Amino acid sequence: MRFLLWALATMAAPLLSIGAALAQTGLAPQAIPQIGSRPAESTWRISLGAGTFFGPDYPGSNDWRARFILAPDIRYGDNTFFLSFRDGVGATLLRSNGFTAGPVARLRFGRDQDDNQALRGLGDIDPSGEAGAFVSFSDGPWRAQAELRQGFGGHSGLVADARIDRVFMVRPDLILSTGPRVSWGSRDFAETYYGITTDQAARSGYQRFSPDNYWFAGVAGGATWLINQRWAASLFGEVGQILGKSADSPLVDQRGSATQGVVGLALTWRLTQ
Repeated sequence: MRFLLWALATMAAPLLSIGAALAQTGLAPQAIPQIGSRPAESTWRISLGAGTFFGPDYPGSNDWRARFILAPDIRYGDNTFFLSFRDGVGATLLRSNGFTAGPVARLRFGRDQDDNQALRGLGDIDPSGEAGAFVSFSDGPWRAQAELRQGFGGHSGLVADARIDRVFMVRPDLILSTGPRVSWGSRDFAETYYGITTDQAARSGYQRFSPDNYWFAGVAGGATWLINQRWAASLFGEVGQILGKSADSPLVDQRGSATQGVVGLALTWRLTQ
């Protein structure tokens, strides 16, 4: 647990400027695809990305704003250990015929009722840690991954994410990737971010609302230009729909939109070869 808290804190420090919206919807930038031979087991790969993206004020909002991204990416060997903006912090413990699996943890940012007029009277939501496991599969240009995590802190729900990517090596210096995304949240998760309690209803003017699930389905894409051996530029985007009972929340149905999206641009510098 001490290692987990340290790793989450290490991730949080440079990412606090990203804000709540990106972390709470599953909308995330495409990392530079890992192309080429398998890295040596004793090799450290360290890079730092910086850029900007446009996304919703809060999950379900129809108001967009620009935010700054500062995203470290640290990996040892063939993802024996990793800490990154896209993949969280974790370790690969099992490998077999293209399949890998291991523990993973992520940080989900909180929500401030002052972020948007639609949130007034709902109170703040503290940041959350999420710990669980992942399983992934890689076959040539195809990448697939699924995660199941338990929240603690700001929410105590169970969450799951799944994604598939098809990578296209258009040129030696140009890489494209695209694929579907699906996220799910349990009742506890849905009530935290989309529910309206009796007290919140009295303060905000909304009707009481208690969703029993959260679903999000979308498609993501990215383009990466490898400028040289150390520098790369990436354009990324994702668009999707909030589904299930959470889509009927007053925060979404009355004051926001079930359709969510992000678009951004980042520049990455590799500290190691």
